[in-house]
Amino acid sequence: MIKRDLKDNFQISISGQDTWYDMSVPGSAMDTFCKEGILPDPYYGMNEYKWTEFWKNDFDIRSTFSVSAEEIASEEILLTFYGIDTVADVFLNGKKLGHTENMHRTWVYQVKELVKEGENLLELHIASPVKFIETYKPEKGREIHFTNTGTTSGSQYIRKAHSMFGWDWGPKLPDAGLFRGVELCCFDTARLGESLIRQKHVDGAVTLHIGSEIEKADGQVVKAGNTAMQSNGNSAAQPESGDSAQPGVSGLQLFYELRDPSGALIYTGADSDIKVTNPALWWPNGYGKQPLYTLTIQLKAGETVLDTREYPIGLRTVTVSREDDQWGQEFAIMVNGVKIFARGADYIPDDCFYPRITREILERDVNACVFANFNCLRVWGGGYYPSDEFYALCDEYGILLWEDLMYACNIYDVTPDFAENIAIEAKDNILRFRNHACLGLICGNNELECAWTDWKDAQGHAPSLKRDYLYQFEFLLADVVKENAPDAFYWPSSPSSGGSFDNPCDENRGDCHYWDVWHGQKPFSEYMKHYFRFCSEFGFQSLPSIKTVETFTGEKDRNLFSRVMESHQKNPAANGKILYYLSETFRYPKDLESLIFLSQILQGYAMKEATEHWRRNRGRCMGSIYWQFNDNWPVASWSSMDYYGRYKALHYMAKGFCDNVAGSIEKKETHIGFWISNETLDPVTVKAKIAVKTLDFQVIEEQEVSKEVPALSAECLFEKEYKELIAGRDDSVFFVVEYEYEQNGQKVSKKEFETFVPVKYLELKDPAFKVTENADGSVSIQTDTFVPYCMLEGISADTIWNENVVAFTDKEAVTLVPVENQKISRDGVRIYDIYHTYH
Repeated sequence: MIKRDLKDNFQISISGQDTWYDMSVPGSAMDTFCKEGILPDPYYGMNEYKWTEFWKNDFDIRSTFSVSAEEIASEEILLTFYGIDTVADVFLNGKKLGHTENMHRTWVYQVKELVKEGENLLELHIASPVKFIETYKPEKGREIHFTNTGTTSGSQYIRKAHSMFGWDWGPKLPDAGLFRGVELCCFDTARLGESLIRQKHVDGAVTLHIGSEIEKADGQVVKAGNTAMQSNGNSAAQPESGDSAQPGVSGLQLFYELRDPSGALIYTGADSDIKVTNPALWWPNGYGKQPLYTLTIQLKAGETVLDTREYPIGLRTVTVSREDDQWGQEFAIMVNGVKIFARGADYIPDDCFYPRITREILERDVNACVFANFNCLRVWGGGYYPSDEFYALCDEYGILLWEDLMYACNIYDVTPDFAENIAIEAKDNILRFRNHACLGLICGNNELECAWTDWKDAQGHAPSLKRDYLYQFEFLLADVVKENAPDAFYWPSSPSSGGSFDNPCDENRGDCHYWDVWHGQKPFSEYMKHYFRFCSEFGFQSLPSIKTVETFTGEKDRNLFSRVMESHQKNPAANGKILYYLSETFRYPKDLESLIFLSQILQGYAMKEATEHWRRNRGRCMGSIYWQFNDNWPVASWSSMDYYGRYKALHYMAKGFCDNVAGSIEKKETHIGFWISNETLDPVTVKAKIAVKTLDFQVIEEQEVSKEVPALSAECLFEKEYKELIAGRDDSVFFVVEYEYEQNGQKVSKKEFETFVPVKYLELKDPAFKVTENADGSVSIQTDTFVPYCMLEGISADTIWNENVVAFTDKEAVTLVPVENQKISRDGVRIYDIYHTYH
């Protein structure tokens, strides 16, 4: 077999023009024309709108590639496109290969009869996505008038990442091109197709059942290995052992090799049922390790190896428990029989330039998840299906994935052609990620079910379109999942109580999205009134770092209500909401940098309050996934990590409130309780020193408590009413808990604080920080007065410290250390604190 990427000699042109520009693959029109300076960087200033007319163009892409005599002699030659964006006609040597209308699919063409030895001409004509949706004509009576906030009308008619047409955090940049690679594959006799690797966990051992497909050179597909297992739709139920017969193709055999995580060989042979005794189980981040076995499958003809595929395998069971209980019906991700509390955020595409979403960016993302003690990401349905590298990284680092199929906040015209198109799309992608240990569940869509029941703008559409929703997500796509990933848990929509328009926002069943805080402008205390079974979306906006703001503004634009700043804020009235919430907690800031800092603290505090509340109610609530993890351009948004990978205050704060063992303070006016959430598999003994202090650190009252907190639980260690103690001085005292416990033989020390009045009413003093920048890049800070929030930022390098957003509750110095392999800002740091936002 000969397999190679085609990535040289590609050029792109606007259709009808004779000027061609060199294009990289992966590459796109926007990437090329921006590099060439034909149009300006869409991320700067108001440049996004200078691209609007550009998207009405069609584009032509061409490339020449050489085929050798050895390749031409192969029995079969396949040309595979892993990402054509989007509506395209594909030609080889002047002959049409096919037509594409889905960027989410893999397109494979048999080209044995069309290629020639020597130079070959590959051409694509890509139609304007804007013109495509403008000219789409649904059947009379089935028109769709719904348009989601910030998006282009009609974007649901094309199978292209919805967020390319804008969102309430992203620009309208519907790119075109080849956002993934192009491959030429030449082979004789047969090659390996996809394999389904199922696991049976019994009596402390795991048996792998391997069913494979073999693609013959004549185009026939033969099933081989263990193909007798029936779909059961739930990984909690185990597959039955099946037939391990070799394929019914004369002279062909499959051989298997399994190596343990250390690389030691534990099986080699032709049996497609492989038993692993004493298995090392794969766990999500925080619950254990992520050992990966390596399964190698070889297709042989006699002694000749025709093809080889390799799969990293994490041995685990995953499902979602929906047991009835005293509150209704739980929704808990269950790994290896353990119900975990899911902690993480919602992932969107990392860029509007999809070719820029490289392995380096994806590794940055997954490292950021581990830093913040996430065990889960939700891949949101309005973007794209990530690359294979993304799923491999999540396997390696223990990040469970809630994987949406790519549908969000829309209504769809499900014609027979559309149904066929999306069924193949789902299969293409499920085959890519179904064997990954990180796959937690597959969800049909984002917010479509609740749109039909609760959204005013979604009402008034044809009943047949509502019927189509049920067909699309509760039958067609559910069946594709069941057939191709029989052990994956399928959930029809998010939020949902289980489907069929049965009160999808029911707080006592299924998952919920909660937006009364932020969109509804309700106070943070409103979170305490809700006990969702699993909150898969909730959020609060903030501004990005001043360094990020400087990348898209001139000095004259650096005002919250300038045209440029408002253009980089896609949620209507959001800047006003930031100021509204700020007025509830902090004093009016003196400048933009202070406003940025305060907005980030507000965001972090909001997500902290909600997550801690739900963790205190573990068992009733089993998941807290905040909106959102990342950005696709430099913007004010709900993200905790901005477009450039700079951690906002929220991301640093999440490291604390998502930690496996985390303390939290529950305050009800002057009544305070201190809780420990223990999300480990072992009990922990926590010792805590609890105090009320003046702002200059004089202790008014102090006491100590100690308690063993069981595994996978939340316990209240202390509670007290402080009304009398703080009477007449509530603006000059604060509450603090210093606590410690042992983890992996190491003592861990932490603290939590709370104030009795909003911070704006505290009589804060100038902290007059004593700052020492050490040779190793660490920064030590000391002060003689209470500082509720202090944050460091490198002036040049985007240094990530082991902790940030710290409180000073005593005179001890706090030292912030750069995490491993971080660039150090040698020209100094900025220090932000509350007092200096208004002084």
